[in-house]
Amino acid sequence: MKLKTLFLTLILLSYFINAQNQDAELLKAKEFFENAGVPGDKWVEGETLYPNIRPAKHFHSSMLYYPGTEELHEDEVRVTFMGSSYSPSQTQSGMSILVELGNGEKFVFDLGIGSLRNYNSFSIPFNTINHVFLTHLHMDHVSDLPYLMMFRPIQGGWTPLHVYGPSGSEPQYGTAHMMKHMMEMTAWHQDSFHSWPIGEGYETKVHEFDFMDEGGVAYEANGVKITHWPTSHTKDGATSYRLDWNGRSICYTGDNRPNSLTIKKCQNVDMLISEVQTATVSLSAQSLGMPPAMAAYTIDTSHSPGYGLGYILNEANPTVGVATHYGYDDIFINETVAQVRYHYKGAFAFGAPDLVTFNIHGDGKVWWREGVAGNSIQVPKPHMTSETITFPAPKHQVYDVINDTVEKNEIPMELWYPKGHMPQRVKEWPITKDLTLPNPWAPSKKN
Repeated sequence: MKLKTLFLTLILLSYFINAQNQDAELLKAKEFFENAGVPGDKWVEGETLYPNIRPAKHFHSSMLYYPGTEELHEDEVRVTFMGSSYSPSQTQSGMSILVELGNGEKFVFDLGIGSLRNYNSFSIPFNTINHVFLTHLHMDHVSDLPYLMMFRPIQGGWTPLHVYGPSGSEPQYGTAHMMKHMMEMTAWHQDSFHSWPIGEGYETKVHEFDFMDEGGVAYEANGVKITHWPTSHTKDGATSYRLDWNGRSICYTGDNRPNSLTIKKCQNVDMLISEVQTATVSLSAQSLGMPPAMAAYTIDTSHSPGYGLGYILNEANPTVGVATHYGYDDIFINETVAQVRYHYKGAFAFGAPDLVTFNIHGDGKVWWREGVAGNSIQVPKPHMTSETITFPAPKHQVYDVINDTVEKNEIPMELWYPKGHMPQRVKEWPITKDLTLPNPWAPSKKN
């Protein structure tokens, strides 16, 4: 009996020791996974990305951004480079930056050539673009603006588009003058489309501010404040911006020479976005087929070499410095980074090529990813959330502005539709008053 008791005691003791050993191993493993590779306050990880460059848990992917798959958190900001260069290519359009806030608002800075194709490919409905801010009036920053002005109303943008921009040294060099003549330039387009619901969509509101005002307020509403100040770029009338909302801050300098106001106005912002040029004039000139003197003259009067950008970033101390307005290619990327790094050791990224997307999230963390878009572009569905849609009455019918002789030259539909395929022709808008109908895509309805 004693032997049996001793045997059972040994078995129980063995189980207890094994359990203790297993618990110790589990604790060791737990400690390993909690601490190994996690710097905390123990050490500094890396040279540039620590501690505020981090992805968010709600990202579908930490490397790619799939538009339409992530709702912004209420304290989050998303910045997408819809255009990133001065010369259009297969991967880069003229300058344009989309800023989306967690409160649902959107702001566009510049609208250069080809950039609107990226808004379409990212399914950004034109009727959600209501505020466009121009840094200056060079065509690589404004040339897609007439298209937006003319086609935004056709996509449900029945309220005025607001355009903000600097004055010039003389009235004819200011934003208001350019916008007035853009509207005159598009007179035929406007009248032709007044056969469709347009509402006040063509009544663009221009907000021109004094380009020399240092820290003037271009926009302030719903907790968003956008300020501006003058900068040096080819001619009086270039400006830089800062957007502040909910403790988040973004500076966009536009095109400029390195200047002290950028340092003053952009201290400790989350993102400081600037143009950059590689200071390799003779080599760049050879690759571009132009005299080095021309390249030197262009950069030294109007743009920011990598060394200059690095100096600005080092003095302003943003969470991340972002270089754009840049011909993104494998030859010069590393050289540009090396020049920026001469002065600046913080987090640095390129706002190029097109569609690179940044998120400012959490307690001031920043992360950037490559945006994904298909090659085939479908016009995005207008954003309509109300239970009804009110279609504004057109000003006239299509055939009111086509003369009878031209109309009679149209070939009758019966001659080119196959038998049994010819639909009932829709030739006129059915009503001369505003038309209110149920919205089949309202959030409360199942599509």
